[in-house]
Amino acid sequence: MRKIKRFIKDLLFFVIEILVPFLEKSRPIDNARVKKILVVEGGGIGDLLRILPAIECLSDNFPEANISLLASPGAQGVLPLFTRREVILEVIDYDLTGKHMGFIKKLSLIRLLKKKQFDLIYSPSRGEGMRELILMNFLLGVPHRIGFKQGRVGRMNTVGIEFADNISILKQNLALLASGNLKITKEDIDIRLSEETINKAQRLIGGPPDADNSLTISIHTGALWNAEYRRWPIVKYISLIKILIEELQAKVVLIGSESEIETGKEILRNVPLHSVVNIIGRTTIAEMAAVINLSQLFIGNDSGPLHLALALKVQSVAIFGFTSPHQVLSTRERCIVINKQLPSSSLYMHQYKYTPNLKDVNYLNQITVGDIMDGVRKALFNNSRKISSAINN
Repeated sequence: MRKIKRFIKDLLFFVIEILVPFLEKSRPIDNARVKKILVVEGGGIGDLLRILPAIECLSDNFPEANISLLASPGAQGVLPLFTRREVILEVIDYDLTGKHMGFIKKLSLIRLLKKKQFDLIYSPSRGEGMRELILMNFLLGVPHRIGFKQGRVGRMNTVGIEFADNISILKQNLALLASGNLKITKEDIDIRLSEETINKAQRLIGGPPDADNSLTISIHTGALWNAEYRRWPIVKYISLIKILIEELQAKVVLIGSESEIETGKEILRNVPLHSVVNIIGRTTIAEMAAVINLSQLFIGNDSGPLHLALALKVQSVAIFGFTSPHQVLSTRERCIVINKQLPSSSLYMHQYKYTPNLKDVNYLNQITVGDIMDGVRKALFNNSRKISSAINN
């Protein structure tokens, strides 16, 4: 039955994707007529961070327009960090794991959005769920729909480019705007921490990092989406933390969401408690960012906190499994990537149809604690050189 439903669904999409380009002609974007813009991003922390520069560009190109953001509840905690938060008039929940899961449940959302009569949609969706989201945007009847294409998928967008495997998502998000003859006025992620948030973070980790002259390292061991393909084994994190404490006398701060609380407990059962601060599930996204910012080093998998660290320019060691750092990372500055070379056929490149290959799960086990420690030493050496250079200048 499931295969039949999938076949019918794919057939319907195929027919729609063939017919729509013939029934609807794209038109140049008339900036003066665009008064209401909808930005759509249903992904996580990293996804939302990587569209912030595009939101700034949209505001600069359409200074008289109102911008609404459709975003997942779990990622909206990023927004207090956005330096130009004021350009977003309203934030609308897009709950793909709850009330909007499945196309039927999206119909009420479509009705709500259709009433708002947007003039332009910017929706850089790719990978899983891409087809459904593009169809939803089409059904809203918005004249200008900016989004990616992957072969036939994406032909319902009126402005778009082919999504590439070897270019960072941030750059491609901006290239989408350029393909619509819009000016690129911002190219990097700009976030800022409030003094109140910094003070809260200091209390959580027991004071400023230099209060006891210790090296503070924040670590995120989790990954919410397809964790088995992105999360380095917990047993190896435990071994790594022991070495960081014994060899570097580091203070280790464990960060993460409420869903990762049990992981933190498992780590605490196996490492010296006096050198580990466990704040998993106890922070907002902004407070988590502040904790990362107070650290001399961040270590983590390909997940939201890594993107926060890179946006804050914190020296990082990034552990990659089946995702491509060339595509995922917005910058390689201050970032040491640890991964094993995989054939491109085994990498996840945000395909709209993705079936994980279970036989490849053990790949992450090939990354050793020694590999990570080599990255840690290199990162700390790079960081000390930057600090020394700043002092001398």
